[in-house]
Amino acid sequence: MGRVVLIDNRDDELASKVIKKMPDAVVSTNFKVQLQSGDILCWLPKSNDYVDDEVQELADLIDQSVFLPAKIVMLSIPGTADDASLEQVEKWYGKSARTMVMMHQYAVKMIDEFEIPYTIVRIPPLTVANTETKITAEGQVMDGGKVGIDQLGLLLQTVLKTNRYLNQSIGIVNSKGGQ
Repeated sequence: MGRVVLIDNRDDELASKVIKKMPDAVVSTNFKVQLQSGDILCWLPKSNDYVDDEVQELADLIDQSVFLPAKIVMLSIPGTADDASLEQVEKWYGKSARTMVMMHQYAVKMIDEFEIPYTIVRIPPLTVANTETKITAEGQVMDGGKVGIDQLGLLLQTVLKTNRYLNQSIGIVNSKGGQ
């Protein structure tokens, strides 16, 4: 396995939680990176980022790279995989939810089209509180409350270090419910 290359411009501590057990990880705020053999690309966009535009930058990186990523991991929002109603996504993200879902659907579709191994991790809003979580597959209902950032960090470490969930879109939900 090569390095983990995190693309992160979030305003939370997710990237630092992900790389805790990955000392060779590197972090960039954009896709202007040089991929090395075996690198895993982990894109951590915020829910309201213009991921439909940013995925074009990812496509450019792939087109221009000598080495393709061994795997791409991307955070996305619910509503992109027959997993949450628009009403539920609006509860989490407000009136712009429909636009956000469409942007994320486009980005996920592009990643699928690259024909590079990938994992999409769909998340509701995050909290610093610890939560009990469960993993859902595409088409399984995602509802409930916020998910703990520590729990998401642990899931991402698993996704990055193993082939578990390879070529899948998975959701992480608060198994205790809530809003």
